Amino acid sequence: MITLENYLRTASRVVALVALAGLLGLAMMTTLDVVMRWLFKAPIQGVNDVSSVVMAVVIAACLPANFAFRQNITVTLLGSACGPKVSANLNVFASLITMIFAGLMAWAFVPYAISTWESGAQTWVLRMPLWPFWVAAAVFVILAALAQLVVLLSDLVVLARGGARLADAEEPTAL
Repeated sequence: MITLENYLRTASRVVALVALAGLLGLAMMTTLDVVMRWLFKAPIQGVNDVSSVVMAVVIAACLPANFAFRQNITVTLLGSACGPKVSANLNVFASLITMIFAGLMAWAFVPYAISTWESGAQTWVLRMPLWPFWVAAAVFVILAALAQLVVLLSDLVVLARGGARLADAEEPTAL
């Protein structure tokens, strides 16, 4: 399980870094558009087209790392107060709810991506097809659901051990 978790974390980290590069490119394009508007009264055509589809992909690409590194907001007060067994049960419950949410997102993204391809939907100004961006976003959301599945399985293993986690030396490291 640790090897699978480590592989998943590495893959999700790479995807998140690519997303960061996309976000940086989008920020540079937006900055250039603002400068062009200010200096020359000539905006870059299609910045809104590109930013809307790139932002969807960037956000979806960050989800796998968020799930794989357990970066969700958690409240551990009750689990800490009641001991490792209760804490493990609460972690499994939280992982299950997150897994259901991730699965529902994937279930919604895939048909939407398919519909953009079938309809031939395009951006308003540049007339770029939307389907490649939404297919990429759907793939990243599916990867996020798979990442959460691995987290859920890991939490189930901890629960089966009575709430005992692996030794720190064996535990996968975060960023």
